[in-house]
Amino acid sequence: MSGQSKILAFVDIETTGLSPASCEMIELGILLYEYDEQLQTLTELDRYNGFEVPTYPIYPHITRITGITNEMVEGQRFNDEKVIELFKQADGIIAHNASFDRSFLLKRYSFLQDLKWHCSMRSVKWKEYGFVNKKLTTLLDAHGISREHAHRAMDDIEATAFLLQKTNPEGNMYLTEVLKKAMGKPKSVVKR
Repeated sequence: MSGQSKILAFVDIETTGLSPASCEMIELGILLYEYDEQLQTLTELDRYNGFEVPTYPIYPHITRITGITNEMVEGQRFNDEKVIELFKQADGIIAHNASFDRSFLLKRYSFLQDLKWHCSMRSVKWKEYGFVNKKLTTLLDAHGISREHAHRAMDDIEATAFLLQKTNPEGNMYLTEVLKKAMGKPKSVVKR
């Protein structure tokens, strides 16, 4: 692999709620891409999508948002071996609202604190470019990108990757903007 290529793990999770202290992941999606900076291309290398049954039943309002039912997750567990294999290949991780995904993922896969995290929601000057907000649905609609299911891990990841290959008003791929800004270490793991 040339020095101008990177392996990027695009990730998205669905959860039983907003707090990583009291809520759990119920869906995890990872798309591993090779990014060739010179040609500005993404090539899919591998993918994983899985469910996990939470400790407590999924609340109806979460099912309304995600479409994930208790029946879908019954008896399911994430394939940790596959998840770790994919993440260990990555030079960096990209997620839309990455601080949310990272807060849940670090509880289970603490080694992810050592990877560069990039946020496609906060690293692009979406509002300066004239978008009403930074929500994924808003940005996808504005770029004419459709997805089968909103708030489903793999659909959101594929749509995010497609969005980031579009160009900003300066003619650069949004992805180049995202990769220029890595998130800082989470406060709980900052070494003093």
